[in-house]
Amino acid sequence: MRKTGGYASIATFLMLFAALLSACGSSSTNTGSGGGGSTPTAPAVTVALVTDIGGLNDQGFNHLAYLGYTKAMNQYHFASHIIQTQSQNDYVHNLTLAAQSAQMVIAVGFLMQTPLYQVAQQFPNVKFAIVDGCAVPNPNTGACQNLPNVAPLFFKEQEAGCLVGAIAGQMEVDGKAKVPNLLGKNTISAVGGLSIPPVNRYIAGYKYCAQKVDPSINVLVNYSQDFSDTAKCKDVALSQINQHSADIIFQVAGGCGVGALDAAYQKNVYGIGVDADQSYVHPDVITSALKRVDVAVYDIIDDAEKGTYSTFVSNYNSNPASVAFDIAHDGVGYATPTSAVPADAAAKAMDFENQIKAGTLVPPTTIP
Repeated sequence: MRKTGGYASIATFLMLFAALLSACGSSSTNTGSGGGGSTPTAPAVTVALVTDIGGLNDQGFNHLAYLGYTKAMNQYHFASHIIQTQSQNDYVHNLTLAAQSAQMVIAVGFLMQTPLYQVAQQFPNVKFAIVDGCAVPNPNTGACQNLPNVAPLFFKEQEAGCLVGAIAGQMEVDGKAKVPNLLGKNTISAVGGLSIPPVNRYIAGYKYCAQKVDPSINVLVNYSQDFSDTAKCKDVALSQINQHSADIIFQVAGGCGVGALDAAYQKNVYGIGVDADQSYVHPDVITSALKRVDVAVYDIIDDAEKGTYSTFVSNYNSNPASVAFDIAHDGVGYATPTSAVPADAAAKAMDFENQIKAGTLVPPTTIP
């Protein structure tokens, strides 16, 4: 019995050794032929994500970037590497850490433009992408400098702002007969975080299209000077409601802006979300201006994995508008309005959307 057991042990060892050799020989590639048990193909690039100060739980901008990143990670099987920024003073440090450990770095936010330029210069072999920005050597001028290893991801936020502005404008025209929680002063508002281009593009479209629907409408615009402190945005919105009878509040302030939606809910008026569909925050959120950051982040990682990243960068450098994420390519839009929005207001947004796609309506990029 002992002798038989010895032969069995040797046989088992040989079988395991053969299996190990077989596994080693097949792990480097995945032909996609449908063979069972094949290991995933190694990613072409490893990718790190550096958030802005709002963090992954901002219920909008940064969270959407994370969703796009996660989708790409699950598809291409690179290890998760996420750095959440706590302070603007950490941008250079965080981007550098990311570049030291990954072959591609996604920077989330306009405020990282100059830090990104500095780090991208130091790591010419690392691919970078920045949401809402480009490589900017001098923050005082804000001028972009084209770099072969930086992919700017821009959106036409003014188009999304226009559509929710059209809804707000038509609701004011309809009045209390159709929209019972209006305060009767024909006044709507926007609460911005910081006065930066992507925020202002949203507000520009909102104000322009609301006034296109109703030229007599009052549109208040105030800033909290913050993207994360909900109390600051709530205070701004409460002032707009209490002092000026604003009854439709458009938040354009990331996580801070949830406070503006809180104020609208508290005062029984209407809120409009930003970036993601924020109807889950409160029942007063009648729609949201959508910016599909998740699509942009996924697409640029997909480009890097497929070897077409340099084509995107080249197209941007030759014609930036050609690669902007717009309404015609599902890069921006608006969330399905709730039942509080009258049918004619929802129809007005659809009409304006069709005009934008046809090129007959072009919302401005600066606040009128």
